[in-house]
Amino acid sequence: MKIIWTFTLMMIPGVVSSMSVTGYSGGGVNITCKYDEGYTKNKKYFCKGQWSDCTDQIKTDIKDSWFNNGRFSLYDDTSSAVFTVTIRGLREEDSGTYQCAVDIPKEKDPHTEVKLKVLTGEKLRSSNS
Repeated sequence: MKIIWTFTLMMIPGVVSSMSVTGYSGGGVNITCKYDEGYTKNKKYFCKGQWSDCTDQIKTDIKDSWFNNGRFSLYDDTSSAVFTVTIRGLREEDSGTYQCAVDIPKEKDPHTEVKLKVLTGEKLRSSNS
């Protein structure tokens, strides 16, 4: 059974917030990140790693339409000032720290830290024992 979990995060300039997300191997998660309404025209991105060495998983300036990059998809809903990242086909190696961010040239990008934990069938069985 594949389950998609949805989580909403808020990016507040100058404040680094963090959230933990759990998904299941083979399933998917939706992570919704709220941003300041003044940034609707900026690129949005989702990267893996600590903020200082984050590797883009998906990045786009496409608005109000889904953009796909392999198992990652991003939808920037400018009317609500939120963007949603969907990760499909979760794998145990997807576990780790990610950043939900808005690209602001010549400034520090506002971002929210996301800690993703992917549970496999073995971990599910042992946690239910």
